[in-house]
Amino acid sequence: MKCESKKFVGFWHYGVVLTYLSVISGVAGICFSIGGNKQSMPEIGVLCLLLSGFFDGFDGAVAKTRKNRSKQDAMFGERIDSLSDLIAFGVAPVMIGFGMHINRWYCMAVYSAYILCALIRLAYFDVTEEIRMQEEGNARRKYYEGLPVTNAGFIIPCFFMAATCFETPAIQAAIMLSGYGLIALAFVVRFKMPKLTIKKLVVVMAASVLILGTMAILKVIGVLPHVILRSWEK
Repeated sequence: MKCESKKFVGFWHYGVVLTYLSVISGVAGICFSIGGNKQSMPEIGVLCLLLSGFFDGFDGAVAKTRKNRSKQDAMFGERIDSLSDLIAFGVAPVMIGFGMHINRWYCMAVYSAYILCALIRLAYFDVTEEIRMQEEGNARRKYYEGLPVTNAGFIIPCFFMAATCFETPAIQAAIMLSGYGLIALAFVVRFKMPKLTIKKLVVVMAASVLILGTMAILKVIGVLPHVILRSWEK
């Protein structure tokens, strides 16, 4: 089944739609996080990051529903997935920290290390996955080496929620930079992480949304009294 365009390079079919949506969400998150000439909105960047994580969680399953894919089509899907992950889960998360005005010179070093580790992790996965496919065929991968880059889509928001519970910029910076550093290290350190099935993935995503939702509610509850008191003072 070939879906190459006669006028444009690449493949254009429903099997890659979620991957493309993940990129679009990532770029939108970058724009909202840094703000440009307008006020930065890193909280919208976090929502876009979560959305990218949702799209990425199911893009592989959707792609596999297409039968009789050509080798070129399959290879394109693998490559485009890794390239999109670098944008959505490598660059976009860093822009959230930048949008929080965590932008001292040493922050740039942490951000660079995070993106570099994500890049190395994605490239290494592509190489080892291609070798594995040649040796084992279409057998399902049982585990990953190191933390998959896409997991940042659910971990970074947790650090963001924890950081924004504090009003002191120094504490916010310490929490976010610690998060970037730990995640970057987890990308490249060798340890076996089981690959989740679709059912387990849904459970993990639901649990992540529940945890983040609870943290958001607690934050609002904690902030509301201050807002009410300030309104009375006025």
